[in-house]
Amino acid sequence: MLLRLLLSALLLTSCGSVAAQPQPAQKYPDNVPRNKPAGKLPAEPEQDSSYKEMLKNMALKREEDDYKEHLSRAKENAQLAVEVQDAFARQKTLQSTDLKKLGRMEKLSRQIRNNAGGEENKDELKEPPPQVEQALERLVKLSAELQKKVEGTPRQVVSASIIKRANEVVELVRHIRTLYR
Repeated sequence: MLLRLLLSALLLTSCGSVAAQPQPAQKYPDNVPRNKPAGKLPAEPEQDSSYKEMLKNMALKREEDDYKEHLSRAKENAQLAVEVQDAFARQKTLQSTDLKKLGRMEKLSRQIRNNAGGEENKDELKEPPPQVEQALERLVKLSAELQKKVEGTPRQVVSASIIKRANEVVELVRHIRTLYR
């Protein structure tokens, strides 16, 4: 019994000593002052010219990459138009893969239009071709014109002719889909 009392006392003292131990102080990062009120951070150090130059170069590189992607979209769009026209000439019908290519062309044309600073076309296609063959011929021609306009326009220029051609391609693709249904 005495042993039990000693163990209980020892246990109580050890619990009390754990609770009485002070908590470690909260650590602050070196750049946060401890005397200032919470919520206010110190001003950022002045950026040196090499950092600004690096940011400028990164932005320029991103613009160049975007422009290269813009050019590749126009090229792919023209290639897909030729492929769809050739497939229709061989088979006298459009397969599901050809319809997917038309969908891809529509998407590419919208991206080209948006990148050129345009927005959704509200106008209907003027003088829509009555047959698929004629519509595909016109699509190939418009896609080639669009590619030439994109290649001949600097990346900083908003081109109304690119926007117009891209909108025409989008509308013509939609028209071909309705003709084929």
